[in-house]
Amino acid sequence: MDCTHCRTPLPDEARFCFSCGSDLSDGGVKTVVRPRDVTAELHDRLTHVLSGRYRVQKLLGAGGMGAVFLADDLTLEREVAIKVLPPDMSRDERVVARFHREAKTAAKLDHPNIIPIHRVESESGLHYFVMKYVTGRSLESMLDAGQPLPIPFAVRVLSEAAAALGHAHARGVVHRDVKPANIMLGADDQVVLTDFGISKVGDLTAQLTQTGMIIGTPHYMAPEQATGRDVDGRADQYSLAVLGHQLFTGKLLFSGDSAHTIIYRHVSEQPPRVAKLRPEVPAVVDAALDRALRKEPDERFASMEEFARALRGEAVADPTAPRPSTRALNAATVRMAQPPARARKSRRPAMIAAAAAVLVIAGVGARAALLRSKSVDQTAVPRADVATAPPPAAPPVPIASDSSAATSVADAKPATDSVVPSPVIPRNEPRVRPIAQRLARRMNGPRTGQADQPAPVRQFARLTVASEPYGTLYVDGVEIGDTPIANYQVPVGRRVELRVERDGFKTRRESIMVNGPNAIRRRYILEPGEQP
Repeated sequence: MDCTHCRTPLPDEARFCFSCGSDLSDGGVKTVVRPRDVTAELHDRLTHVLSGRYRVQKLLGAGGMGAVFLADDLTLEREVAIKVLPPDMSRDERVVARFHREAKTAAKLDHPNIIPIHRVESESGLHYFVMKYVTGRSLESMLDAGQPLPIPFAVRVLSEAAAALGHAHARGVVHRDVKPANIMLGADDQVVLTDFGISKVGDLTAQLTQTGMIIGTPHYMAPEQATGRDVDGRADQYSLAVLGHQLFTGKLLFSGDSAHTIIYRHVSEQPPRVAKLRPEVPAVVDAALDRALRKEPDERFASMEEFARALRGEAVADPTAPRPSTRALNAATVRMAQPPARARKSRRPAMIAAAAAVLVIAGVGARAALLRSKSVDQTAVPRADVATAPPPAAPPVPIASDSSAATSVADAKPATDSVVPSPVIPRNEPRVRPIAQRLARRMNGPRTGQADQPAPVRQFARLTVASEPYGTLYVDGVEIGDTPIANYQVPVGRRVELRVERDGFKTRRESIMVNGPNAIRRRYILEPGEQP
C-alpha cells in the first residue's frame, strides 16, 4: 500500500509510514492499497545484493521453486542466469534445503546436455545460484500449439534427454520432474536438461519430505511416483516416454479435471499406442515408447541408454518377453541334432523295415523256442546228433544309417541249444531294443502317469483402487494404505471385502469375487457424511 500523505510505498502490515511517520492505524488516515509485485521486489533486492558483481537485466521465468533472471557477469563478461528463491519461501528451512540441494546436485553433473552451475550463494536473506544462460527456447513453448513435432527431431530430443538422465542416474541422481518446461533447446537446438529441484540423491530426499508425499508434475508422473512408492531412474524413463508421446502426437498422454484423476489414469489405464494416433511413426519407436510406459518398473528398460538405443532401432533384449517352454526348447534341440530333412526322409523306409524285421525275428524266435521244447521232450536227441549244416544266409537288414548302431539279421547268431536253427536276437543286444521302444512310444504315445505332473501354481489378480477424495483402503479388514493403491495382489478363487474410509465421509464397502487373474479396478466417489 501507499501512504496517503507522501505516497511512499509501504508493506501491507506497516502501522507507520517510514517517511513521514503517519499513523496508518488511525481511522481518519486513509491508505491506498496497491497490488504487491513480488517479482519486482525480488528484482530490486537481487540488484542491490549483487551490485558490483552482476548486473540484473530482466525476468526470464518463474516457477514453484523460484524466479530466474538474466544478468551480466561483470567479472567474466558473459551472460548468466540467476535462480533465486523468493523471500516468502526462504523462511521454510526445508524449502531452503531443497533449493540448495538442487544447485549442488546439478553442479556435480558434468554432461553436455545438462545445464552447468557456476556458483551457489546465500547472503542478505537471499538464496540463489548462478548457472549458464542458454539462449533458445523451452520445449514447452514448442508444444503450446498442440501440434506434433517432426519425427526425426522428436527422436533426437528424446535420445539426448535420455543420455543426460542416464548420466545423472549413473551418479545416483533421479530427476523426478521430467517435463517440457525443464528441457531447453539452445541456439543449435541442443537439448539441455534443467531444474533438478525435486531430484532424489540417494536417501536424502526421504529426510526432506514427508513419508508418502507425492512430488512432481501429475501429467508426466510415473505410477510408482504417483502412489508414493520409492523411485529410481525408471520413473524418469516413464516421464520421458510420456513426453515422447506428446512430441509425436501433440497431445498429453492422460488428462483430467483434477490432479487426482490424472494420477489415477496413470496408475490404472493402459496408454494408447503412438502408432495408432500417428501411423507414420516407425515401429521401433512405437515399441520403445510402449515398453517405457509400462506400469511396472521391472518391465521397462533397465537403463536410459537402453531406451535411447531402442528409439534408434537398435536391438534391446526384453526380459519380460514370453520365453519358450522346456518342451519347446527340448524339441528345438532335437531338431538341431537331427540330420537334414532329405536324410531323415531316406531313413524312414529303413526304420520301418528294421521294425518289421524285429517283429519277424521275435516271432521266429518264439516259434523256435516252442519247437525246441517239444523236440527235447519227445526225442531227447543229444547235441552231437544234430545236423550242423548252416541255414541259408538271410540278406542283411540295416537297423540304422549310423555305422556305430548298425546291425543285421546275419550278425545274429543262433542259440547253441536250439533244435531248429534260427536267427534269435540275444537278450544282451543293446542296439535293437531302444529303436523298437522308441517306435512303440511314437506309435502309442507316452504312458499315462510316467511324466511328473507340475505342482499347481497359485494365481493372483492385481487390484487397483482409487477414490475422490483419497481415503484409507482395507482389504479383508487389513489396512493397505491411502488411495490410490495400484497392483495389490489378491488370490484367485475367493471373495475379498473392500472398504475405503475417510474422516467426515461415508465409508464405501464392496464384496468382490476374484474369479480369474484379470486386473480389477475400482474408483469410488466418497460422499460427505458420518460413517455408517
